[in-house]
Amino acid sequence: MNKKQKSIQILSERLRPGLHDVDRQYLESCELGDDDLVRNLLNSGRVSPDQEDTQGRTALDLAIANGHVSLVVFLSGKVGPKVIHQGLLCAVENGREEICEILLENSIYQSTLKENTNEYSSIEGIMSSNGDKVSEIFDDDSSMRCKTSQLSEMTIKKMLKEALIKAAIRNNFQIVQMVMIKGASVDIPHDYFCSCKSCLDEQTRDYMVFCNRRLDTFRALASPAYISLTEEDPVMASFFLSKKFKQLQVMETEYKSTYEELDSQVQGFTLELLNQCRTSEEVRYLLDSPENDESSPESFPLLHVALQMEQKKFVSHPKCQAQVSALWFSGLKGMRHLNRFEFLMLSIPLGMVILPILSLVFILAPWSKVTLLLNTPSTRFLSYTCSYITFLCLIVLGKIQFSNMWVSLGCDQTTPISYVIIVLIFMWIIGWIWEEIKQLFDQGAINYFRSVWNIIDSLMLTFLLTSFTLDFVIPIRLRSAMAFHQLNYNVSGENININQLLFCYEVGEGASYFSPDNQCPTSTVGVDWMPDWIPDPELIADIMFSAGIILSIARISFIMPANETFGTMLVSFRRTFGDLVKLLAMFVLILLSFSCGLAALYAAHVCQTPHFQGFSGVIFVLIWSLLGFGEGNTPVLNRSAPMTSITNNPSRIELTEWFGYAIYGVYVFAAIVVLMNLLIAVMSNTFQEVQDERDTEWKFSRTELWMTFIEPGCPVAPPFNIIPTVQNVCTAWKKFLSICVSCRKHKLKINKKRKSKKRLDEEMTYSPSCPSSRQSVMCALIQRYIVQASREKLESDEDASEDRIRRLIERTSSRLDKRLDEITGHVQHVDDHVSHVDQGEKDIQQMQKEEMKMTNLLLKTQEKYREMLQRQWEEGQMFRERRLQEVKSMRGQREHLLQQHMFEEARRLEETIADTLEEADYIPRTTLA
Repeated sequence: MNKKQKSIQILSERLRPGLHDVDRQYLESCELGDDDLVRNLLNSGRVSPDQEDTQGRTALDLAIANGHVSLVVFLSGKVGPKVIHQGLLCAVENGREEICEILLENSIYQSTLKENTNEYSSIEGIMSSNGDKVSEIFDDDSSMRCKTSQLSEMTIKKMLKEALIKAAIRNNFQIVQMVMIKGASVDIPHDYFCSCKSCLDEQTRDYMVFCNRRLDTFRALASPAYISLTEEDPVMASFFLSKKFKQLQVMETEYKSTYEELDSQVQGFTLELLNQCRTSEEVRYLLDSPENDESSPESFPLLHVALQMEQKKFVSHPKCQAQVSALWFSGLKGMRHLNRFEFLMLSIPLGMVILPILSLVFILAPWSKVTLLLNTPSTRFLSYTCSYITFLCLIVLGKIQFSNMWVSLGCDQTTPISYVIIVLIFMWIIGWIWEEIKQLFDQGAINYFRSVWNIIDSLMLTFLLTSFTLDFVIPIRLRSAMAFHQLNYNVSGENININQLLFCYEVGEGASYFSPDNQCPTSTVGVDWMPDWIPDPELIADIMFSAGIILSIARISFIMPANETFGTMLVSFRRTFGDLVKLLAMFVLILLSFSCGLAALYAAHVCQTPHFQGFSGVIFVLIWSLLGFGEGNTPVLNRSAPMTSITNNPSRIELTEWFGYAIYGVYVFAAIVVLMNLLIAVMSNTFQEVQDERDTEWKFSRTELWMTFIEPGCPVAPPFNIIPTVQNVCTAWKKFLSICVSCRKHKLKINKKRKSKKRLDEEMTYSPSCPSSRQSVMCALIQRYIVQASREKLESDEDASEDRIRRLIERTSSRLDKRLDEITGHVQHVDDHVSHVDQGEKDIQQMQKEEMKMTNLLLKTQEKYREMLQRQWEEGQMFRERRLQEVKSMRGQREHLLQQHMFEEARRLEETIADTLEEADYIPRTTLA
């Protein structure tokens, strides 16, 4: 085929001929729903049932789009499988549930797959109502099977899967249910970095088509209709989908906005399910674990999952917060009236005095009522806060104010209070370490180190334990080393034994270790630390304590979420610190570039400048200049000092200074003017985002704080948690005696009983049983959500239905006007030829009279028809307004009944409201015969 023939073929494909009058009449009749005319045209054989218009729409598509059910039933028996599937997709897109049910009963969809497979596949280019590419399913050898309406199992599965995806994207519950009954399902797409053969082939064939398929599949999976009908626990499934979409936002940045919308959609679905809860019991069942049959009063497993997956809107929902608050104030409901940060600050000094006494009572008598008081979450929070503040005060006094106390351990005489303080410090450290170990075992290493607070606690305790251990060991080891050498020195005219530290003599004179006047000794002994490459342990102890005390005091911010203002500030600090880290990379790039330039420029003038001396010196100067400690004459050189240049040209100093001022000025402008203001702008934006969602952010952080104390744990805080209680001792002693007394025969009997019980439990678990209470509540919530979604859809479609009826009336009127113009033209044509007709004048006049009568009759019919349409439309509107007014009145009565706690009457009234709404949604339809 030459170039000319190829161009002629392309043009012939583009310049398709228009529709014939018969084809246009056939398509218009299908659009208007004229069954008799369509049947006559098809029975006559003048048109093809698969005829398409210029937009690629078939007659079946036009009938489906306009809701002509009887015509769809007739045409479905005339067209081929490809047109039927195209019509099914058109019905799905237009939300025609009745038509979808009719088309799914067609013979081409009868042979369905019973088993779900993990193969990721979808229809390639199915032709939709908007004129997409024709499907490749019906090409080649499949066309023969299409004629006999016998398709393969895989082909039917692909067709149903495509319809299911489209229905799920439009969130149509009824159509999704119809298609899923046929055996269709949607599989999760493979990983983004999957290298299997199918993924590689699809990416190689067309990467854009591959990405669009992934997006459509994820849209279907995120549909509330699909989640409600396929997942046993829709809330948990929505959480995992939300986490998946957040991960895909990072990997597939080109579709970040799409995944953000899907994430917002699934989170909104969980909020809607939570809104459907009518009682506190339903909320507790919803927040409970799917494995539990009864709601746990102590903790909510689903809430822990929401916290881990950062479902902030779900956690901060009022109904969820109400249950968390009920757990927080359980046992001390009077504390709810004192739920203010000021009362917490006032209760801390009081708790530091009372709670140790209550903790000792719990250790000695754990069965007393004190246990109920200490085991409440709010009391545990207050206990741990008081214990932590006491611990901070103790380590600050023991290390900073009374630092000489540790040196006294190397003396012959040490006051008892020193041992008391040291023992308390180590007991507190061991108690906090024990708490962290229990938390590590309960949560696991991954979940434990996922929290920033746990990492801070680990580092803080490591630093403090190392520091105080070295402070405890160094004086004792130094004293033993000096005692081993037994050397005498004459210091200040006295014989002093070097095996005693010089500080011990001042203590022996009556000075106190804890006196602020005794901080510096009057005499010292020179000691050279050997070897130099081994660090000084005393220096290590001081460094470790410095790092530990910084983290310890910063850790007090964990109580800030208890107050809304401080909690929001803490969230803002976290976000802005993240912004600072992001901009730090740009600052490091600018710093390195200008440091290298200035270091190279002043390499020959190292002796003439006190600032730009080498690469490290330049970096030091530029960093301090960024913080506002730079000098304006930094690039100036000392002309009296020698140069290290080969040419040794004194005139180059001025040019060096001038170029140094230029580079230094550009650096100051780029780093201070640009980067600093950019950082301020980014921080302001982040702070404003937090302020916009301050209620959600604060409640989420507060829930994280509360749930750490709501979880079951030790009622007493460190250091009392390392002291075994009387109950623990009795329990351990009983277990020990039972182990010693029990014989092997008794053990065998117990094992047999356990095995039989375990076998019985397994049989009961595998046997069909009635659904649990949580599953019943979940089903009820889903049904309520479906009803509410259907009502909202009907209300949103009111305007669309009015526009559709208005367009139908306008289209009918235009066609009537066109017919009248044709009749008028025919009358005019007859009038023009009357003068040329000699014979049959009377017949012609009679024909003209009949034509005029027909015209008048048609005009009157048209006018009556328009009046009838207008009258029916006004009656429908008045009928709907009356029904809506009745619904509004009944809703007010229902609110009044609810306020009076007359729930049964309110429920009956709600059913009456639903029936009235169904009556109000009926609008009489009018068609042109």
